[in-house]
Amino acid sequence: MNKIDVDEIRRQMALIRREMHADVSNVVEDVGEALDWRAPIRNHPYIAIGVGLVAGFFLVPRKKKSKARRLQETLEELPPEALARTAPRLAAAFSRPEPVRVVKADPPKPLGRRLLGWGIGMAWPLVSQAAQSYAAMWLEDQLKQQMNPNRKPPADLFPPATAGRPGGAYDAATARASRRGA
Repeated sequence: MNKIDVDEIRRQMALIRREMHADVSNVVEDVGEALDWRAPIRNHPYIAIGVGLVAGFFLVPRKKKSKARRLQETLEELPPEALARTAPRLAAAFSRPEPVRVVKADPPKPLGRRLLGWGIGMAWPLVSQAAQSYAAMWLEDQLKQQMNPNRKPPADLFPPATAGRPGGAYDAATARASRRGA
């Protein structure tokens, strides 16, 4: 094999690798589009709207007929002789007067009270959420203390704040040095 054949083979291998990369990229894009449930809606919006309307028509239950409408349809189906016999009883059943209900209207609330109610309505979710958060943190701390009753913080976590004598003056250099481990 001479040098020209080796270079030609390397060139062909590089070409094949480039084509494979392009083919794999195309396959990945096609699979991604096939698995995307929004693609058909994006590509065919009018068909999607039509399918949604038809599905809604068949899936949403129809409004039931009222009792009065069903009674009226039943009475229309009865023969006139049977209706003449039952008419006095039906008239008596439907002729009872209903008691009149008197509904008193509430007086309108003053503007200040309405604004106060609006403000409380706006603030209540924030206040209740803050209270729940605080209660959750407190409960978590209590559980941690119950789980580890004898746990002591490491000594190097809180460096000495004084020069070495209890009640002595604070020395920042000593505190920094003890934090660094010097």
